[in-house]
Amino acid sequence: MTPVSVESGSRAALQIPEGKLVDGATYRWSVRACTGVGCSPWSAEQSMTVRVQPLPPTPATQSLVVGDASLAGVSTATDCDAAGCATPPAGTLRVGSADGHLWATHLKADLAALPKGSRVTSAKLLLTRSDCSAPCVVQQPDVYELSSPWTSAQSGKDLLTASGGETYASGTALGDVEFGVLVQSWIDRGGNEGLALTVPGTASAAAYHSGTATDPAKRPKLTIEYLPPTAPEAVTDVVATAGDTGLLAMWNAPLNGGANSEITYVVKAEKADGTVVGTWEGPAPRAVFTGLDNAMSYRVAVTPKNGVGSGPVARTALVKGAAVTGGEARYKDYIQAYLSARNKVVTGVSPTTADAAAESPYGPVFSEVLDTQEAAIVANAEALATKGQSYVGISSALTDAMTVNGSADRVLVRATVIQTVTLRVDGVDQLSEDRFAKRFVFAVSGGTVKLESESDDAEAGQTLSATAAAGTQVAAVPADSTGAPADDTGSLALGEDGFPVAEAPAAGVRTAAYVNGSGTASWAFNNAGRIPREFGTKDCTNFVSKAMYYGGRMKMRTGWYSSDRVWWRNPTFSWVPKNSYTWSAAENLRRHFDYRQKYYITQTYNLRPGDILLFRWQGASRYDHAAVVTGNNQGAVRIAQHGYSAHDTLSSVISRNRANHTPIASIIAIRPVGA
Repeated sequence: MTPVSVESGSRAALQIPEGKLVDGATYRWSVRACTGVGCSPWSAEQSMTVRVQPLPPTPATQSLVVGDASLAGVSTATDCDAAGCATPPAGTLRVGSADGHLWATHLKADLAALPKGSRVTSAKLLLTRSDCSAPCVVQQPDVYELSSPWTSAQSGKDLLTASGGETYASGTALGDVEFGVLVQSWIDRGGNEGLALTVPGTASAAAYHSGTATDPAKRPKLTIEYLPPTAPEAVTDVVATAGDTGLLAMWNAPLNGGANSEITYVVKAEKADGTVVGTWEGPAPRAVFTGLDNAMSYRVAVTPKNGVGSGPVARTALVKGAAVTGGEARYKDYIQAYLSARNKVVTGVSPTTADAAAESPYGPVFSEVLDTQEAAIVANAEALATKGQSYVGISSALTDAMTVNGSADRVLVRATVIQTVTLRVDGVDQLSEDRFAKRFVFAVSGGTVKLESESDDAEAGQTLSATAAAGTQVAAVPADSTGAPADDTGSLALGEDGFPVAEAPAAGVRTAAYVNGSGTASWAFNNAGRIPREFGTKDCTNFVSKAMYYGGRMKMRTGWYSSDRVWWRNPTFSWVPKNSYTWSAAENLRRHFDYRQKYYITQTYNLRPGDILLFRWQGASRYDHAAVVTGNNQGAVRIAQHGYSAHDTLSSVISRNRANHTPIASIIAIRPVGA
């Protein structure tokens, strides 16, 4: 299997193709560290035994038939500039060429009868032929989701314009087209302009019974299978870890979220007798309680809730804290001093890491770890300076910290770091804030304490489900996207310094209608530091897809989850793939754009809000990071992203990776066209 690479301190996850693993069989894996200089030897091989656990049965769906007055249908001649220049026979819908015209049919379903919060599992459209009796030659019309309103008072050409240039489905018999993803998107975003059925060229028309057919059984029908909204089931894999006067809980989302709405969690810390000593509520699957008594035992109770109601409570076993050597306060002080010292080097207040450590009373604790970062920090600052950018202010605050006795004379601190950054770009200061779940490991020997490592705690501390639901809890790299060399078509021109080549704006840049770029950028800017990272440091492409979908109104595409042609997010059940590969993996999203109308933007001056950036690291065969452009001031490009700092600049991303010996080899900038 082709190896997968991640940043230090992050989780590596690879999705193995179905049928490759055998239940009960044992497999081996190993890991090594690499920099721009070279790689370490592979570690000793670790064993892993696969135990496939069955998932609970799929609950029964309900059916809703949308027809008659709830499914409006009208045919129009698409070669007409005005409404009513031609009309089909009464009671008939036409798709294709007939009577000297090329016909299309517009259908719009009224979904008011579908309960709010329902999760659509399937939707099938039935049109009954009126021009032949069985067996008929099956028509395979192109299906378009409308991007703007259309009524019969408009022309057929207006219908084509509203349909855009990208099909929802094509080359498939109408009865076999799965409209579930489309119906779900109408519910998700609260907009439904209907769909259009056409055929290319001059293909002979097929005629169908309309909603005025005498026989009700022959009228158009959209049959929707859905899971009615309910409260969520219990969370899974909930784990409580007791520390010194504190308690940390982590869990995974319910297998059944109950409704098409966001899940939040109410978490309580309880004594053995049920007395509640602390409550936390929020969307992240992680909660910390402090100020507890090490002499007492506590448990955690987690209750999920959605727009319908609250689900069952999941409780952990009782756990009891223990004091750490020297007290927890000292370790928090060490971390705060370490973060402050690093910030001083980043902003240039201290010229070297040795200076920053010497200026801190706790320098001997963290100096060795900080020293390993000096070359990267300095190189990053120098590279940014050449682009008129610099970090002029950084503050790091520690919150929700919990200290735990580890094994082999180790102390672990698991905390949230709130980092506020001021980046000066050509004299203009830009302020951003981000939150990181961090794990710090200290070695304690006698009276000596040394910081050993810093890593992502949300990933290191997560317990994955033993069932196939694990695939929905991590953003794993699809194994079939790691081997073949990536196609760098349309990438930005990078100079020898690794930054985009400076150039003047190109003349005559096309500005045709496109996926709502300002909406994509606005959603990304407003949510980058706010919404939880569903997949930890690998949430970047999921975040970009959400920005294009919710903000830019980019249309979903139906089909098999591993196909590059499709693009969808499935909010139903965990045993169905939660997202298509193209939704959550950067390389697959890149390949998906081959099936979309788009422009490649090859000059940084021409980037604008809503453009999508895809990054490939040197030596990598695939693109592995995605971000959204949120602004561009004379080539100083601002971005929003998940996986790194929420708000950043393109130059900062490039310089940071060069400084960390993982230079970026290629950047593709894409502007999706056609909503």
